[in-house]
Amino acid sequence: MSSSEPPRVDFSGLVVVADPEDPVATEVRDFVVESGHEATVLDVFDAAQMFTVTVDDTAAPVVEPVLPMMLRLPAPPLLRISFDAEFQLNECLAHLWAVAALTSAPVINRPAPGGLGTSVSASAALTELRAGLPVGSVEVFSTRPPEPEGAVDAAGESGGGEGSQWWVQDLASWTTAPWPQRPPGSGPYRARWSDPDPLFESVVVLGDHAWPCSAVELDGLRLEERSTEIVAQLGLQLASVVWRISPDLDRARPVVVEPFPDVEQLRMVWLGLGPRLLKVLFP
Repeated sequence: MSSSEPPRVDFSGLVVVADPEDPVATEVRDFVVESGHEATVLDVFDAAQMFTVTVDDTAAPVVEPVLPMMLRLPAPPLLRISFDAEFQLNECLAHLWAVAALTSAPVINRPAPGGLGTSVSASAALTELRAGLPVGSVEVFSTRPPEPEGAVDAAGESGGGEGSQWWVQDLASWTTAPWPQRPPGSGPYRARWSDPDPLFESVVVLGDHAWPCSAVELDGLRLEERSTEIVAQLGLQLASVVWRISPDLDRARPVVVEPFPDVEQLRMVWLGLGPRLLKVLFP
């Protein structure tokens, strides 16, 4: 059942495809409206019904209406509600994939040929490989909290130069705890070596522009430049890169790439991000 309200027939503004309760979606909508443009937040079902894709052998596919879009698709439910509901969701997602991939209008998070998902994986090591980065320490997945014993790199060293603390993450709740503590949740789990007291910096990226979330001077680390390179390599447009900074502030390593930054991250850089977002959506 739909939880959003489809706009009127002559609507000509931004369509944000997201859960109507998504705070980023509502913040972007409100900002766009306050800037003098139209905007609406539609769930997957209403958004799919709004667009038509026409395929003709003699011409390129046509998407109507031609409207700028921003995709923040919610994750599918972990448990099947019903076969009919799952079938309807998948049909709507397939249609939106075609719409967002083929439309001539600007699309934030335009899907790649491989689908609506991104190249970011729950595995940090796999994400590093896809981003063209050297892989860090060993990474272990398990149905039980993995113990650090035996977790060594190819050279047989614990930590692989990445730190002396074994961190365990619950993949259902995304909470993390240092071993031997256990994160809340019932698994499955992911574990990796890192620093005992890591320092972090987040960088929000939109296309070829980037903004650090803190005011700490880290110019020598080139975090903005490196973040845009990583995001582009992963086929993303709007994302955030979380960097682990060494205690002496001389080294930085990306530890998380978030393809759907949360509202707190975006608010910290909104003075730069907001105007840039308008230029991308309404060129």
